[in-house]
Amino acid sequence: MTECDVDPTFYLKKDSVKTITEKYKEYRRRWNEDPKKFISNNYPIHVDLETNSHCNLKCYMCFQTFDPPEKKIMDLDLAKKIIDEGTQKGLCSIKTQYRGEPLLYKDLPELIKYAKDKGIIEIMFNTNATLLTANLANKLIDAGLDKIICSVDGYQKDVYENIRILGNFDIVLKNIIGIQKIKKAKAVIKPTVRVQMVDTPRNHHQIEGYLKFWSDIVEQVAIQDMLNWDSKEEDATYLENWACAQLWQRLFVLADGDVLPCCRAIQGGTSKLEVLGSAFNESLENLWKGKRMTELRTLHKLGQSHKIKMCRICSIRKAIIKKRKEE
Repeated sequence: MTECDVDPTFYLKKDSVKTITEKYKEYRRRWNEDPKKFISNNYPIHVDLETNSHCNLKCYMCFQTFDPPEKKIMDLDLAKKIIDEGTQKGLCSIKTQYRGEPLLYKDLPELIKYAKDKGIIEIMFNTNATLLTANLANKLIDAGLDKIICSVDGYQKDVYENIRILGNFDIVLKNIIGIQKIKKAKAVIKPTVRVQMVDTPRNHHQIEGYLKFWSDIVEQVAIQDMLNWDSKEEDATYLENWACAQLWQRLFVLADGDVLPCCRAIQGGTSKLEVLGSAFNESLENLWKGKRMTELRTLHKLGQSHKIKMCRICSIRKAIIKKRKEE
């Protein structure tokens, strides 16, 4: 997937009828407030589980096209082990994907049901929706999936297929409409369906039409900035009074078990810049509270994120620097 896992800009958001529990409110409060107060507690709020590393599309702006990771599938027992530990320590949410397409993971419905039964408050993933058949949609709904984020870079076939290489817009549209129909037939409101596009030179002209088209079909529509995943340019600008929220929110576990501190700890699709340890051998709690995470948080609090390579190439950090220069 090409989108870095941060909240996108919602140009349009339709309210969905859902019950907001007190647990959900507390989880979202912590998500927003803990980074500002530099609170890490004993366990991450959220964990990204890379159920598989590969993808069935070759989007022109994605590292899966120019620097694809080795094909790896997460061991289901490892994923369950992480969920078991997390639910005892305060884990609130998971994403079942990072670099790859989650619908290629055959155990996905089982994993989601397991996590939901264990008490995970919110379960979600990004998908290109090409494999979201009616059969699979039924299984995901029944498993308890909370949110599905469909990456669809356009609302017209020619524009979409010029970006999402090997994708078929007609199939994707059918699949997204299909899961909405299934939800209606089952009289359920989850998963919330969000459609979002990466704003690229090939579809920028479509933003207005895109929002109008998809707002009639799904609950949420969003636009995601394009990130330069292959960036080799490093920016050593001293950046005070800014700390990346991810260091106080989440950890990433790759399909091979390696644990990363943030979404930019890999350059392109293959070069791992920061690996905290292996989830096979160490608990996420120990890695979360460990020496290296403490060092990373301290450098950010001191305004010295430029001393960390993964941060020097990070598009999120570069955007902050650019904004400050323009002010």
